[in-house]
Amino acid sequence: MNSLWDLHDVGCQGKRKCVMEWEEPHDSALYCIQTDGNHMIASGSSYYGVVRIWDKRQTKCLQFFQLSSDSVSSPVYCLRFSSSHLYAALATALHSLDFRHPPANIR
Repeated sequence: MNSLWDLHDVGCQGKRKCVMEWEEPHDSALYCIQTDGNHMIASGSSYYGVVRIWDKRQTKCLQFFQLSSDSVSSPVYCLRFSSSHLYAALATALHSLDFRHPPANIR
């Protein structure tokens, strides 16, 4: 069974209702999430240093980044992101991704 996480809204009657739900495909515990304040969410999980990027208007993950090439890796303990950068802290490394420039090996 996959992990689910959801966004709740508290209405004027004080009742909570689920307004959106996302599914973590590897059934990993989520250690941290961060929003860009607009439509995007980044989540860091316990699964091999993986960060997933989500659009709050969709239920599927848009993109993921495996930050470690080790077969046994640390969870993502903390992350910060914006439209231009992503910073993620694993147990022994800090990773930085710059979204303003495409990777050199992709054309």
